[in-house]
Amino acid sequence: MRAKKFAVTALLAAGATAATAGIAQAAPATASPAAIHGVEQGVGFVTAPTADHAGLTTTVEAGSFTVTGDSITLTDAAGRTVTSVPLGLRTASGTVGLTPRIENAGRTLTLTPQSATTQTAQAIDEASDTIARKQYNAGVGAVIGGGIGAVLGFFLGGVGALVTIPIGAGIGALIGYSTP
Repeated sequence: MRAKKFAVTALLAAGATAATAGIAQAAPATASPAAIHGVEQGVGFVTAPTADHAGLTTTVEAGSFTVTGDSITLTDAAGRTVTSVPLGLRTASGTVGLTPRIENAGRTLTLTPQSATTQTAQAIDEASDTIARKQYNAGVGAVIGGGIGAVLGFFLGGVGALVTIPIGAGIGALIGYSTP
């Protein structure tokens, strides 16, 4: 009986190993182009990255794009303004200009940044990196402050920890968040 259990267990382990090896050797799935379909105030649109991934193309079904001053205006079939998009994107390191190209009788808009793509992406990501770093520091500060509060509460008779742990965690989170 013991030999049968061992054989079954060994057979299952060998099968799982073979299945995992087969999955690990599989070819990666081909990436499908990302596109966003939607409707805004009755105007259907499709937005997707350009073929070289350096810009963004939007095509509307019943409406048109026009350049008006420092912005692009989308109007519906009746001529009402649906939205207006500025030709500059504010980032943490300044404003990135956008170059518009309108085609297909005003139905297709392509926006490309006027600066290098990697610099633009880096400038946009700097703000989110700063917030993520501050939130991480706040979490670490809360844990350290809570630990200090627990130690102080222990010396105050144990019950004091009910008061000192949240106070220590709050102070630690504030200090952690304000750390650059």
